[in-house]
Amino acid sequence: MLVLSATQMASIAAAAEAAWPAEGCGLLIGRGRRVITVTRVVPAGNLLKTEGNDRFELDPAVRFAAERSLRGTQERVIGHWHSHPDGSAHPSATDLAQAWEPDLIWLIVGTAADADGRPQAVQMRAHRLDRAAGRMFPVRMEMAEKRACQDPVFPT
Repeated sequence: MLVLSATQMASIAAAAEAAWPAEGCGLLIGRGRRVITVTRVVPAGNLLKTEGNDRFELDPAVRFAAERSLRGTQERVIGHWHSHPDGSAHPSATDLAQAWEPDLIWLIVGTAADADGRPQAVQMRAHRLDRAAGRMFPVRMEMAEKRACQDPVFPT
């Protein structure tokens, strides 16, 4: 499960809309293994934004800087986000071909033009790579604020 705050989700959606009609991208920093909590969203430039609207390459300098800053902490790069300007938050064939880190979350934001032609985030879904099966599978997402209101679950 992936846990994000409403503010984090809004900042990702805003960045995806700002990048439209190209794909936007960034890193997800967090902690946890089974329940992964996003603690920070790091913006990154898409090095392929001029190559069409169906691909991205996260600026590696951003990834290296993030990895260096996380040394010796409890946090780690838990994944990245990118947008699909066609409105779909499902992994594309290009996504699957470029995926090579099965431990990372792939958060995809579908963006599309609204009735006035302005970009709008319409979907947000998380995925993980299953390299052996050659596909990505969905990861449940939950808003941190909603999670904080739930009663604790105790094993019976």
